[in-house]
Amino acid sequence: MFLITLPARRQAATPSALLLLALLAAFAGPAPAETPEEQKARIQRIEEAVLAPCCYTEPVSRHQSEIALKMRVEIAKWVAAGKTDQEILDTYVRQYGAKVLVDPRTKPAWWTPWIPWLVLMLGVVLVLRILKRWRSRRLPPGLPSDFDDRHLPDIDGEESPEMSR
Repeated sequence: MFLITLPARRQAATPSALLLLALLAAFAGPAPAETPEEQKARIQRIEEAVLAPCCYTEPVSRHQSEIALKMRVEIAKWVAAGKTDQEILDTYVRQYGAKVLVDPRTKPAWWTPWIPWLVLMLGVVLVLRILKRWRSRRLPPGLPSDFDDRHLPDIDGEESPEMSR
């Protein structure tokens, strides 16, 4: 708001001062009403900034609980009534506490959902490498990798069907 000071002498206001006052009054009036698209954008922005108070895990815009539906209706009604974003958010903070607001510092980064999958893939690779080493150590040293039991002596006295050929 502008404060216009006139000289201390008692004199009638000049026409230029009156014109300046009229122009300032015209521009200092209430802001023009929002278009429906602007209101819809504000509603979506506020719904994304408030968590559903039943579980505090999802924003009101995506949550499907009864309280989230009620809050979406309230937000639309308050925006249409001309309440500011801050007034609406302050109302919910008074009702449910500060944890109802989405804190951008606590939102997971884009890579956070990938961590479990990366850990799983690394675990599978590690298990496969351990199995490969374990299988290669099962053969005693000095035996060829294509070793089979035909080369072993017959201790029990029975011949294998392959040996009789």
